[in-house]
Amino acid sequence: MSRALRLFARGMRWLGGAIIRHGGAKFAALVIALVFFVVTRDDVTRTFTIPLQVTQDPNRVLLTKLPDHITVELHGSWARMSRLREHELGPAALNLSDARPGPLSVEPASIVMPEGVIFRSMQYEKVDLRFDGVIERPVTVRAELRGAVNPDYEHTRTTIEPPRWRIRGGGGPVSEVHVLNTEPIVLDDITADTTVEVALQRPSQNVEFTATPPGEEPQVKVTLAVRPRLGERRLSAAVTWPPDQVAPPELPTEVSAIVRGGLPDLRIVDAALSPPLVAMPRREKPSADFPGGSVVFVVQFTPAVPPEVQARLSVEAALDRVVLAAPVEETPPAR
Repeated sequence: MSRALRLFARGMRWLGGAIIRHGGAKFAALVIALVFFVVTRDDVTRTFTIPLQVTQDPNRVLLTKLPDHITVELHGSWARMSRLREHELGPAALNLSDARPGPLSVEPASIVMPEGVIFRSMQYEKVDLRFDGVIERPVTVRAELRGAVNPDYEHTRTTIEPPRWRIRGGGGPVSEVHVLNTEPIVLDDITADTTVEVALQRPSQNVEFTATPPGEEPQVKVTLAVRPRLGERRLSAAVTWPPDQVAPPELPTEVSAIVRGGLPDLRIVDAALSPPLVAMPRREKPSADFPGGSVVFVVQFTPAVPPEVQARLSVEAALDRVVLAAPVEETPPAR
């Protein structure tokens, strides 16, 4: 073995013995040195992104879009800054009631500063604050109707309760609202008066409804009045003479009549399984106007038409009287 190798081996044995001797004390010294290094390490600066919490001004409407977040630069010891989290800072507060028109200014004092941390600076989007004065006024409500009622009916009237609703917001957006529309109401196949509750459509995100919880749309009652469409039918009514009487030869066997009323009732008449009308004759005694007498016709419904339908219809006969010929007086024979 060379002299150099012997010297290296002897040195390593000495170093190993030195490390082993008094090992506990040396380890404690090492720990103390590390702690001292951490505690006395130089301060550091870090940036954090926190939300911007805005309190609106009840008397003004902000026309400017604000940034959602801001960036803050904080300074502190390495140990403190390494443990600091963004949620410990909370949001930056901005009260618009105290803000003036012009460049956006966020006060550092609005940020919750944890102990042992120093505020250095903040950065956010530079915008100019612009405001519009708040106004409030009533606006007429209009029902947004879609489709059509049943073809046999007609929509005659729409009633809205309340007829107007107050809105609130900036003078510009509120003054541009001339009518408030309801959510669409479908009229398809409506055959009777109908009342529905429906929400109002918000005209703009910058306009609020009064007397309504935030985020909710007001409800109004809309009453739709409908009625049957009117029509008529030309029908024939058979003349029914009492069986114990002989019908005069000049009487017709049937009488034409016009039935008027709503289309739904007329369709029931159309669907009758037996003749819906009958003409009942009544013989009148001779008079100065009608020496031979006359027959009056009364046209009426038969049981084929339900009584409630009959009550809603009217009947007009084209022929209501037949004048009978006066009897011929026989001339007595000459003597």
